[in-house]
Amino acid sequence: MRKRLCLISLFLICATAGSAQRKYTLTLEESIALALKQGYAVQNTTSQYLATKKNYESALRKLRTSVDLTIDAPNFSESLTSQFNPLTQRYEFYELRTMRFQTGLSITQPVVFTGGTLTLRESVFGRNQTSGLTGSSRSNQDFFNNFLIEYRQPLLTANMHRINAERASIGLEQAEADFLRNQLDVIFNVTDGFFTLYQLSQRVQITQEQVKQNQESYETARNKFAAGLIPEVEVLQSVVDLVTSQNELLNTQRELERAKNAFRLLVGLSSQDDVETIAQIAYRPVLIDSAKAIASALERRSEILTAARNRDLRAMDVDVASSANNFRLDVTATYGFNRNDSELHRVWRDFGRIRSAALNISIPLFDWGSNRMQVEAAKIQHQNALASHDYVRQQVQQEVIDLLNRIRVAESRIQVLEKVVAVAQKSYDISLSRFRAGTINRNDLAQAQQRLTLAKLNSLGALIDYQIGLADLRRKTLFDFEKNEPVRPLVTP
Repeated sequence: MRKRLCLISLFLICATAGSAQRKYTLTLEESIALALKQGYAVQNTTSQYLATKKNYESALRKLRTSVDLTIDAPNFSESLTSQFNPLTQRYEFYELRTMRFQTGLSITQPVVFTGGTLTLRESVFGRNQTSGLTGSSRSNQDFFNNFLIEYRQPLLTANMHRINAERASIGLEQAEADFLRNQLDVIFNVTDGFFTLYQLSQRVQITQEQVKQNQESYETARNKFAAGLIPEVEVLQSVVDLVTSQNELLNTQRELERAKNAFRLLVGLSSQDDVETIAQIAYRPVLIDSAKAIASALERRSEILTAARNRDLRAMDVDVASSANNFRLDVTATYGFNRNDSELHRVWRDFGRIRSAALNISIPLFDWGSNRMQVEAAKIQHQNALASHDYVRQQVQQEVIDLLNRIRVAESRIQVLEKVVAVAQKSYDISLSRFRAGTINRNDLAQAQQRLTLAKLNSLGALIDYQIGLADLRRKTLFDFEKNEPVRPLVTP
């Protein structure tokens, strides 16, 4: 029975551990899909985009028709107030009690084309009053209906409705561009983290192979020393090489674990999960049109679009600041009808007419040059926005040129280092055979081994630099040359 309990407990512990930790073996495409689905960076990017989009959509909808209804039903008040009675020539307390009902409907329509505002108002008011000396109060009831159409039109000033609409539209376009850019940043970061993890895992394998080779060399040197064929110093050198490679293996394994932790955060995995990467990074040449890459970046990069929008916004600021110090006219026209009666049903007939027209003239005379300073500041910012736009275009173009050069260099390195690895492997095999035959010493074998290890690491680094360069090119040109199509958002909020 005791043995059975132990076995059951061991089984439960193993099952719990297995359910707590999961192992993922991911390709690059699976890693990107996982990050886009559950990674924090994408969730944060999507949340920011939705919030920004809704704010700008709200600003645009404020330029549409708005309807407001107010209801004051009922509004009751009762009090005693001290007033002077001329009949008795003294102050007396009067009772005042009011029951009021009121409703109002307001419809407002901004006219974006002209910058004016059209407003329709309808209000119905009912009141029941009781007033007089305590004990001899009187009641009175009346109703009032008022309908009004009003149009306000500012003249000789900036059209703020149009400016606000353009600002909101620009902000909405900017939110779309930022959303795509942030997605591409996430994809690039996952790609970079994926290949970093893959490179370190390959380095571990290469270093393990080096340790194995050093172990074999040490065993060979020890046997030769025991047979009196080589001096003891060569055995000691073999020990140093073996320990050094083992230490390098431990350091590489530690770096691999750190890379796994960072990668798990990128793709949204638990810290308890184990993750490995698999990739086929054999060199496949991609035809890249340099002129097309530069043109796509200059046309679609969010940094350039942001600079262009900022330039337009600063131009609007100049118009607004300049109009604030100009001669201004405001025209207001009102037409409506109203009626007061003691019966509610009578207030909608036999209306009285309301008409009014007003011209308001505003002439700035003296403000100690405050507005002039604001105009100058707005013009300086506009000039800076123009210069910034040109600078960003040049900066983006130079980034793409540098990136294209990096990809070309990586391609050249790949082609050269593939041959170097083959030669280094052949050289090491020959050196190992000669060392076993006793025609070369331990130093010659160690140098051949180091050349082989370095050639493999450099070749791996060139392949990964090429893959990361292509991923960075997609991000910085918004064009996928591997698929020969523009980059589009992968996440739809």
